[in-house]
Amino acid sequence: MAHSFTGSLVPCSNMWPTRAKKLLTVHIQTLDVDMEFSVPYKATGKEVFDKVTNTMGLRETWYFGLQSTKTTAGQMWIIDEKRIVDQVYISDDNKPVQLNLLVKFYPQDVNDLIQDITKHLFYLQVKDQILSRIIFAPAEMCVMLASYTLQAKYGDYDPQKHKVGQLGNEQLIPEQVMNQYQLTKEGWEQNVINWYAQHSCRSTVDRDREWAEMQYLMIAENLKMFGVNYFLIQNKRGTDLWLGVDASGLKITEMDSQQKPKIAFPWSEVKNISFQDKKFTIKPVNEKTEDFKFFTKNIRTNRMILQMCVGNHELYTRRNKGDTLVVQALKQQAKEEKKRKQFEREKLEKERRAKEEALRQREELEFRLRKFEAAARKANDKLQRSEEAAEILEEKVKFAEEEANLLAKQATEAQQEILRIRQENNKNNEENQMLKEKLREVEENALKAASKAEVGASEAYRLKQELDSAREREKDARGRLMEITQQSVLHDKADILSYIGKEESLSTDKQSDELVQKFESARLEELKANEEFKNQLNCVRTTLDEFKTMNGEGTPVEEPIEYVDEDKYQTLRRITAGETRSRIAFFHSL
Repeated sequence: MAHSFTGSLVPCSNMWPTRAKKLLTVHIQTLDVDMEFSVPYKATGKEVFDKVTNTMGLRETWYFGLQSTKTTAGQMWIIDEKRIVDQVYISDDNKPVQLNLLVKFYPQDVNDLIQDITKHLFYLQVKDQILSRIIFAPAEMCVMLASYTLQAKYGDYDPQKHKVGQLGNEQLIPEQVMNQYQLTKEGWEQNVINWYAQHSCRSTVDRDREWAEMQYLMIAENLKMFGVNYFLIQNKRGTDLWLGVDASGLKITEMDSQQKPKIAFPWSEVKNISFQDKKFTIKPVNEKTEDFKFFTKNIRTNRMILQMCVGNHELYTRRNKGDTLVVQALKQQAKEEKKRKQFEREKLEKERRAKEEALRQREELEFRLRKFEAAARKANDKLQRSEEAAEILEEKVKFAEEEANLLAKQATEAQQEILRIRQENNKNNEENQMLKEKLREVEENALKAASKAEVGASEAYRLKQELDSAREREKDARGRLMEITQQSVLHDKADILSYIGKEESLSTDKQSDELVQKFESARLEELKANEEFKNQLNCVRTTLDEFKTMNGEGTPVEEPIEYVDEDKYQTLRRITAGETRSRIAFFHSL
């Protein structure tokens, strides 16, 4: 029985029956989330697939498919038109049917992807394929890709948080690549972090997850095994070869390496694809050219090849016909979503700057308050010392006044004694001499008492002046303290009211009058020039070459991985050169 394809497959539009007597539990696993549904027992693959994509909000369904490892024919993609129970193994204990939602077809250019969820699922699957070496990448490319993995997971680089040993146990570099170099895990991690730090330094705009994942995909799509499904085939001579099917067409490679295609047949040269038993036939557009035929070892491989050819050919046709209404609507929706995210990002950035400014002002207020409090304490201490000095001076003044009064009293008594003696001196001349001597002695004592009285009065006057001065200083200190206190309160009230007003304004931010600018710039502006990227890879390669593992002969141990002298698109131009007829003849001669 012959199977053929001449155009696009018509999607099945059957709806689930409104009443199902028996249900089937289906567990759907993706690289992002897991889901579980109860579906009608006779549900087709298309019905289950639509259920999954509608739940996830996935609109670019043409890239994805359901796959199961427990099918009647081993691991294979679920066919849309057939019932699930006819394609998978149903256990007797009614365990859920395990299905995986995976990327089935890859675009020619990852910039054709529209939805963020589509890009995220592509990123997760491509990263998993690179780490598991399904897609081969050189060591320097792995380091660059790993740096974007960190950017996607942690956001912009923070030297305080993102250090060696603090990024968890996530695998960043394929183990096979790490084994080629005498470099510890910490050494690899440091190399990745060095490039991770540069992503944030190149722009003042925050690098979000979507940006980092797209950078990852745009780098990965240049790898020659990106998006290619390989099948083992034979030509007429029985030579084992690899047939690679991808968005650009069919590629033929020899068994020693899947990365060195010999020839290719783009979809523009393909008119019809069919197989009968183990023979596969591809009819070229040019009817004068003989058919391109090859052989497989089993019919199931032919079915898989046909599925991949049909899907990739549909993508090629869709891309060359222009955007459908669905794609146009998705692009418009994605554009509006980007504007909304950009507006929210700018709003959050504005709020962040306002909070930082409010925090700065608050710290400044607290500093000024501490300064005022220190000045108030100093003035208070000075006032206290002035009060203590005033009390001491007041006691001294009181003591000096009492001493002066006592001396004055003694002086008065001495004067009275002099008068009495002079009166007695007139009465008795004999006692005159003795009285004179006594008078002289009394006069001397009186003079001494008078002198002491003057000194005491002078000291009392001086102490009184000091007391008055101390009281003036105390009055000035109290005034200064009152001035500082009032000034601190006035400043604090004004600044705190201003701070509170700013904090309240954060929650009711007015809508910006400025136009929302584009969230993404063109690819050339985002990725840098191709030469710059090559220089970055050369820089990483030079660093890693110092740790290259040598074999017993002193030769570097290296896997046969990507050539760096020829990119994916240069290879495609080379292997599609010449007429279709000559490439078919070359295929049969291998």
